[in-house]
Amino acid sequence: MKEIEVITGCMFAGKTTELIKRLMVAKEHFILVKPEVDNRESGNLVSTHGGVKQKAIVVNRLSEIYPLLDGVNTVGVDEAQFFSKEILADIADLNARGVKIIIAGLEKDYLNKPFGQMDKIINIASSVTRLTAKCTRCGNDALHSYRKTGIADSQLLVGDKNIYEALCTKCYNKNKA
Repeated sequence: MKEIEVITGCMFAGKTTELIKRLMVAKEHFILVKPEVDNRESGNLVSTHGGVKQKAIVVNRLSEIYPLLDGVNTVGVDEAQFFSKEILADIADLNARGVKIIIAGLEKDYLNKPFGQMDKIINIASSVTRLTAKCTRCGNDALHSYRKTGIADSQLLVGDKNIYEALCTKCYNKNKA
């Protein structure tokens, strides 16, 4: 069994930056994947808010990379909250194959509710790193992803600073009312 590392936090906390950093520092043969539903970057790129880009494989399920695992020591997963419940079985399978898995994703949605399968992924992780952003309103540590738009009928609304901002708990509670 290999490690299952989780990097989580609100939007703009640096999850993807930390994921790419860990993959680069490991100096192991890795595969980086992102979900097909994440259409913010065109094609096969994962991009940080700071402009760092890394090639990735776009998939609906992690099992789609199984034919590519020969010689791979580590699999990085970006935006894990967007994957369906099958991600749990795929993580277990990759782990049983001796592959280290580093997963980045939002633990909570804009309503502060569990997002996708992230709560279950966190429960099976060997380590969890929770990152914070800076609150766009007051500058304190932000823990919440706040949706600025009036569209509130779906948990899934892929967007960036045009739709979301990072807020501390005080500012989040003030604005959600």
